[in-house]
Amino acid sequence: MQLKYIIMTFAQLFAVVAIERRADPTVLTAKRVYHTVIDQSPFLVERTSTVVWTQSSSITEAQPTSAPTPTIGY
Repeated sequence: MQLKYIIMTFAQLFAVVAIERRADPTVLTAKRVYHTVIDQSPFLVERTSTVVWTQSSSITEAQPTSAPTPTIGY
């Protein structure tokens, strides 16, 4: 009976240690700047869009759902 309590105590200790060692997720930010034509002076302005996401750990590698297709960026 006492062995059961010792095993449970060690299991709880290992669980707490595992939770404390978990690193904070990485926050990533991407900014896109693009030129836009408007109907007021100065007519050509720069606009930005910002995307923010959190990178989390994964237990599996990411698998693409389809083959990558080439694109043309302007």
